[in-house]
Amino acid sequence: MLIISTRSRYGLRALVEIVRCGENKPLALSEIAAAEEVSTRYLEQIFGRLRTSGIVRGRRGPGGGYVLARPPSQITLLEIVQVLETGVVTPSCLADAPGCDGPPMTMETCKRKARCVTRKLWATLRDSCFRILEKNTLEDLAWDRLREG
Repeated sequence: MLIISTRSRYGLRALVEIVRCGENKPLALSEIAAAEEVSTRYLEQIFGRLRTSGIVRGRRGPGGGYVLARPPSQITLLEIVQVLETGVVTPSCLADAPGCDGPPMTMETCKRKARCVTRKLWATLRDSCFRILEKNTLEDLAWDRLREG
């Protein structure tokens, strides 16, 4: 299972705004903020991460702003979400996280692994979410051509 924060939701919307305005046309954060009804300050934090990871580049001066560092067809949604999320939330038995017994647990250390009726469900949901994010690009999202997992 995957929980997406506002940082990823706003980041994806902002990047789509850049794609739709033209890949090579720099877009100021204030323009993106107005179009997407998001705080400019919050976008500054988001774009700091996107710039550091090489997804966007900033252009200074008059007519400056942000552009994509690569074509949108080469940027997967998974790449963006991984940059913007501090951690992907999954059930404790599928990731290193506090488990039913308190201490961190993995599939290998879960006492209920062999008899847990929901473990397969959580793994299937998690895998399905990752496949969808991995198969789709920023271009797919921008032009409403998302593919299922």
